[in-house]
Amino acid sequence: MDPHPEHRRAALALALMAGVGCGPAAEAPPESAQPAAERFRFPAEFEPHRALWMAWPTYENKRGLPTEPLQLEIIRAAAGRVAVELLVQDEAEGAAVRERLASESVPDAHVTIRAVPHGDIWMRDMGPIFLQGDRGGLRIADFGFNMWGYESPDSPASRLEEAVDRQVAEALGLDLVASTLISEGGAREFNGAGTMIVVEAVERQRNPDWSLEAMDAEFRRVLGVDKVIWLAEGMAEDELTFRGQLPGGVFTVITTGGHVDEFARFADPNTILLAEVSAEERAADPIAAISGGRLDESLRRLEAATDQDGNPFRIVRVPVPDSLFDTMRAGDGVFDYIQPLEYEDGSGIDPDEEIRVIAAASYLNFQVTNGLVLAQKYWKPGLPESLRQKDAEALAILAESFPGREILPLDAMAVNLGGGGIHCILQQEPVRIADSR
Repeated sequence: MDPHPEHRRAALALALMAGVGCGPAAEAPPESAQPAAERFRFPAEFEPHRALWMAWPTYENKRGLPTEPLQLEIIRAAAGRVAVELLVQDEAEGAAVRERLASESVPDAHVTIRAVPHGDIWMRDMGPIFLQGDRGGLRIADFGFNMWGYESPDSPASRLEEAVDRQVAEALGLDLVASTLISEGGAREFNGAGTMIVVEAVERQRNPDWSLEAMDAEFRRVLGVDKVIWLAEGMAEDELTFRGQLPGGVFTVITTGGHVDEFARFADPNTILLAEVSAEERAADPIAAISGGRLDESLRRLEAATDQDGNPFRIVRVPVPDSLFDTMRAGDGVFDYIQPLEYEDGSGIDPDEEIRVIAAASYLNFQVTNGLVLAQKYWKPGLPESLRQKDAEALAILAESFPGREILPLDAMAVNLGGGGIHCILQQEPVRIADSR
């Protein structure tokens, strides 16, 4: 179907007014003279944005530790830099959120509130995946969603979240590019020049009936990339919760199974920031030791890889935070979800049990936007001095990697205890090409 029939009708009318068609029929131009179709791609995060999308929370991961304060800080920081599109359940909640912004003196002229029902805050994964056209268009890629493998695609929770991107597309009047592949935004990282990084363990778990080659081809088709780099596994603290306990009887917190945005990120088209676990950390912490071995394999693959033009990457290592633990019990949102799960290692959780959990903490789960990097920090009074030193080192690396942008460190523990970070709760909408000229 012609996406712009009105353009063709206008051209035909002008041709008739000029007398074209009164004589012998004109020959159609050769195929090579036909204009090429608009090419769409997922741009790099460090390219200009029109907006950041987020969703107002529906529950607390840990009771008494709300995520709204972090979101308000993000909205405050975005003022004057980038628009914010905020999803709420309905108009009544939207009015309440406006009142909350006003009561806490958070600027909101840049905030658009949209009533789009949703179950959680993970906009990176279930929200709109914007594709930028080379002629000024925008589209949204619509992948399948199954709650990171915790449920079937047909469960009520999966259907609710999977519909979010379609509702946004309808609200904005954008076309959808549909795919039956199940895949989340946090699982993919882009350099904007044609290369994408993805984690094999994640994509195979979501799509057991797809071959690696078929998934590779689908990513190229939908996302406009020329090359896909496959890493093996993600971080231990990001392991799927239903796999079972980590060393020490620790549970993960509705985590994704290895999203790349926890450990490997592009700083520019040729530079990759890659997490690093030291030998001392591996010796002292069995969970860190698991992550360290996986990162060794990621380094090996990235050192052997090249970009879309055949050039090697510059790899910058970034420390990992100390393993950060907490406890959860009935009434905590995460506990209430993971307690009934069937665990592959044969373990389980009693309803009245208190469990030890590990936060999905990372210095690489940051969000880049116009003139700003929203980063994560972890040290607080009472925690080891080594953690404060790691915070400073990681923030210095980010400042060097993103020159000209303010590095804003935020306390994201309320989100980390839900299985993600700042990057996971945001999704950027790029500017249209015509807008950036």
